[in-house]
Parts: sequence; C-alpha cells; structure tokens
Amino acid sequence: MMSTVEAAASSVSARRAGIVLIAATVLSVVAMAHHPSIASHDAAKAVAEVGRKADLSRLVHGVLIALMALDVYAFSVFCERLGFGRDAVRLGFVAFAIGTGAMISAATISGFVVSALAAHYASPDADASRFVEAASLAMAGNRALANLGAIAFSGAILAWSIALWRDPVRRWLAIVGFAAALLPAIALLGGFVRLDVTGMTLVVVAEAVWYVLAGIALIRGNV
Repeated sequence: MMSTVEAAASSVSARRAGIVLIAATVLSVVAMAHHPSIASHDAAKAVAEVGRKADLSRLVHGVLIALMALDVYAFSVFCERLGFGRDAVRLGFVAFAIGTGAMISAATISGFVVSALAAHYASPDADASRFVEAASLAMAGNRALANLGAIAFSGAILAWSIALWRDPVRRWLAIVGFAAALLPAIALLGGFVRLDVTGMTLVVVAEAVWYVLAGIALIRGNV
C-alpha cells in the first residue's frame, strides 16, 4: 500500500498529466487545422507551392511531434494509475508507443522530407517533374505510416478501455473508448476514410474526445 506522502505525490502527478494531456490534445487539433495542403497539379507550380509553405509545414509538424512526446508522458502516468502490471494496460502502452513512432515518422516525411525535396528541385537546373515522382513516393510512405499509427492508437485505446471496463466508476470512459477506438479503425480498414489532411483531422478529433475525457479523469483522480 502507498503511504500518505506517496498517494499525494501520485495524485499531483495524475493532475499534472491530465492537464498536459488535455492541453496537448487541444493544441494538436489546432495544429491540424493549420496543416498546409497543396492544390496545384502542375509540377513546377507544385514545387513552388511546397516551397512557399515549407516553413509553415515544418512548424506544424514540429509542433505535432513535440505534442506526441507529451502524450507519451501523460499516458505513461495514466498506465501507472491503471496498473502497469495488468496485461491490457501493458499492451495498450506498447500499441501507443508503436503508434507514436509511426506518426512521428509520418510527420517527419510530410513536414521535413517533402520540404527538403521541394528546396532541391526548386533550383533552375533541376527537373521539376521528378519532384512529383519523389514526393509521391515520400507521401506513399507517409500514408502507410499514418495508417499504422492510427490503427495502433485505436488498439491502445481499445486495450485501455478493456482495462477500465471492470471498474463501474470508470466504465463510462471505457464505453467512450470503445467508440473512439473502433470507429476510426473500421473507417480506415473499410476504406471509408483516407488519411489525407481531412481524413487525418477526423481521426485526430475522434481520438481527441477520448484523450480529453481521460485527461479529465486523471485530474479528478478517477483514474
């Protein structure tokens, strides 16, 4: 059993993690709302457009990467409160770590690799048409990683919801978690949603609802 001092420290840590989780979630949605998109289909114009938006793209994706790191911290506390010794909690954290790694890789490609390609092919002696080929290959990797990340995040929420289900006090969070986990996964695997900017925003918002509720539960000491 924890001592009074240990219990107080754990409660403070939970509140801090809850605040971080809610703040990071809200900021992630705001960042996604500012995610740049490319409208031009002409090679030369596409290179120029990516170049113009490169700074914004790097900023948005850099912020998203930092916020994902904060999510890992917050959910490590969440798992500690649920009990890391439970298999469902451990599996959830493993899935969340896999998802975070995949999403950070996807953000690196989209925000930094594609911007670097645009800078390279913007030179006068470069063949702009090759940028489209290189960028298409890079974005194929981005989409594959983003899909893996989204499915892994759904797996994490599902596992944690299973762990929460046994406790009547926490069951409401499990019910919301089942919906937040299964709906994006079904939409992605069924081909109803494609992880372009719009699709990723929808997935982020669906997960954000549960993240915020989990953060509130941490703050209130319900987890």
